[in-house]
Amino acid sequence: MLCREQVAQLRHAIEAIRGLGAELVVVGNGSVQHLQWFLEDQGHPDFPVLTDPSRKLYEEAGFRRDAGAYLSLDALRNTWRALRSGFRQARTRGDPWQQGGVLVVAPGGRITWRHVSRALGDHPSSDEVLAALREARR
Repeated sequence: MLCREQVAQLRHAIEAIRGLGAELVVVGNGSVQHLQWFLEDQGHPDFPVLTDPSRKLYEEAGFRRDAGAYLSLDALRNTWRALRSGFRQARTRGDPWQQGGVLVVAPGGRITWRHVSRALGDHPSSDEVLAALREARR
């Protein structure tokens, strides 16, 4: 539910993202079959959606794998926010303890900005991501 919320927020900013010379790439950690389900659920988005069942990318990015991320007031608030916005939990696919984040990666692979999710549903706003993209262009 919360990963779909994050993708939806960034999807609404896709034109602004591309206007800054960037591309949105979403990476999940489920199986290839789970990826197919996600693509269908999301209406086959017009940006790359990949999967890394090994979670090596998550590890390299410094993203947390933590069951405790579900057990906080922030997680409860974030879940309530998503529910109020109309997002609903479907069957969990992939590693349920793997938390995500957002990277801004410059040409050549240099990470210029990183947001590491500390709790379930802790993701930056589109405005924060756009500001990071603008800063990376400087």
